[in-house]
Parts: sequence; C-alpha cells; structure tokens
Amino acid sequence: MTAVRLLLALCCLALLAAVHLTVGARPVGGAEVIAALTDYDPRNYAHIVIIKQRLSRLAVAMALGAMLAASGYVLQKLLRNPLVSPSTLGINSGAAAFAIGGIYFFGLNGTEIVWPAMAGGVIGLMVAFFAASLLGGGGRQPFNLVLGGVMSATLFSSLSAFVLSLDPDGFGDMLGWLVGDIGIFDYQLLQAFWPAVLMALLLLLSLSRALDVMALGDDQAAALGINPLWILRLTLAGAVALPVLSVTIAGPIGFVGLIVPHMAKLFAGESGLAPLLLAMLLGSLLLTGADILARSLLAPQLLNVGTIMSLVGGSGFLLIIVTLMRRRPR
Repeated sequence: MTAVRLLLALCCLALLAAVHLTVGARPVGGAEVIAALTDYDPRNYAHIVIIKQRLSRLAVAMALGAMLAASGYVLQKLLRNPLVSPSTLGINSGAAAFAIGGIYFFGLNGTEIVWPAMAGGVIGLMVAFFAASLLGGGGRQPFNLVLGGVMSATLFSSLSAFVLSLDPDGFGDMLGWLVGDIGIFDYQLLQAFWPAVLMALLLLLSLSRALDVMALGDDQAAALGINPLWILRLTLAGAVALPVLSVTIAGPIGFVGLIVPHMAKLFAGESGLAPLLLAMLLGSLLLTGADILARSLLAPQLLNVGTIMSLVGGSGFLLIIVTLMRRRPR
C-alpha cells in the first residue's frame, strides 16, 4: 500500500510539473512544451520561456521542496518534536543573517555565500537549544523548543534588518531573496551545489533505520549497537546542510519542513524509509504548486514563493498547534 502511495505521489508530481511548464503570464500549449523539450529552437520565444525560465524554476522548486521536507522530517523524528523545522528552529533565519553579513562585510557573492550561511544555520540552531534550555525541560519540551526557535529567528531577523539598513540601496535587488523566492538564475546555484545536496539527502536516507531505533530511546539504541551521539551528529549535519543550501539558493522559504512531514507520516506511517521518501515527493509537490500560484495569481506580475508559503504555512502551523493542544492530557 505504501508503494502505491509513493507511486501516486510521483505521478501527481509529474502531472504538476507538466502544468508548471504550461501555466504563466503567457499560457503555452502542451504540444509546444513537448516540442521545446524534444526539439529546442533558440529562435522560438516560447521555447526560450519554457526551457530558460520555467524549466529552470521547476527544477529549483522540486529540489528545494525535497530538501526542506527531508530536513524537517528527520528533525522532527530525531528531536521527537512535531513542531520543529528549519524555520521554527532558527536555522533559516541564522543562515540568511550570516549570508547578508558575508555579502556586506566581506563582499562575498554566488557560491561563496554558502560558508557564512552554514555557520549561521548552525549558530541559529544552537541559540534555539540554548534559549529552550533557559525555559526549562532541557529543550525537550515541544513548546519550549519552538519558543527557543522563535527567539533565535527573531534575533537573527533583527540582525538581518540591521545590516540591510546600513546599505538599503545595495541590498535592493535582494528583497525577493530575503522573503524567499525562486528566480530564473537560481538554477545556476543549484547546479553548483547539487553534489552537496545529493550527499546530504543520501546521508539522511541511510540513517532512516537508525532513527527508527533511536525513537525507542538512547539506552535501547545503544543496546542494539547504535551510537546515539554519532547518529545525532550525522543527522544534524545533513538536516542543517539542506536548509542552508536552500537559503543560499533561493532565500529562507518557510513552513515546507514543518507541514510536509505531518502529511508524510499520515499516509506512510512513522517508520522505515517510505515516509522520508514520501516527504521528499510531497515537498516537491508543495513548492512546485506554490511556484505555479506565484506566477499565475497576479500574472504578469510575479509573487514571491516565500509569500505564498507563508500564507499556506501559517494556517497549517495553527492547525498543528491546535491539534497538539487537544491531544495534551488535562
């Protein structure tokens, strides 16, 4: 049954990808899309739009959706907390703040931004855990960890705003990136980072069984021959690297890593490799759909994908909070 759901999700993704290539400020017929993919003519304007713009955006949306969903899934499983994600733990905000700092203070650009962004993602996560520990429960209480993440995100968002205020004209072209947006040039960064993305995804996939054992408790995992500390380190490495790379490519897109894991667990359970694979497919579906809406709702004007995700994700986050509150023992 799980295999059927994975296949269904893959078919839905293929169908949505086809819709993505046809929808936009200028709708294009299916025959024209097929012609552009099979017999590209650089003199045909429709072919240029399909290949150079829509296809590149589609590749970025699908990749980033899978990356953010995989990160959110393993973070929720590792920390045994249904409210955590790259955005609610301050990883996205920390990466964005340090990336902006690297651009302003050191003149970094392109792929160079990934290094300060990686440092910022790690520090953002550390600040979230530290703030949660100050609230009590050693950061293990679900709502305390989220509050710690909110504190971290607020801190680094304020730092981003401060650096932007130092040179508002110089950062004018980055406003869309700061909200989280997919552009036609993001595909170049995805091409540069795809080996790192693939390694991080394969790492998380290879750790899925170990995470199932870890869910039984550290003592039980150790008794079964698993080193909990190493699993924790390796999982966090992959789970932090993916959203940091996503932020470097298209800015801090939120809520994908929060909502999608719940959908995956609903349809594929919470153990084994299937829910992680389904989360990646659903993440690609969600972000591809968001990009379609961003390009078509107010066409020919483009909306930011991050804005679409904030509207959808905010409602989803509220629904998750209400559901968890009702499940708590009184």
